[in-house]
Amino acid sequence: MKCPKCQKENRRSTVSLGECTSTLMYAPSGYYDEDGNWKSIKDPNTTFQEYTCSNGHTWTESYKEE
Repeated sequence: MKCPKCQKENRRSTVSLGECTSTLMYAPSGYYDEDGNWKSIKDPNTTFQEYTCSNGHTWTESYKEE
């Protein structure tokens, strides 16, 4: 992980993890179809991770299960 602002400024920095949050929508993990086979359901929640670099830049990235 590299700080995007430091990369643009051609500077070096270390990156620390900050707060990590997620939406809390309920979703079953899956179901059994008519033939008795387990079918998984994708998690609909989005996770947000905050980052801070040693030069004071902060940013948040989000991701969902594909």
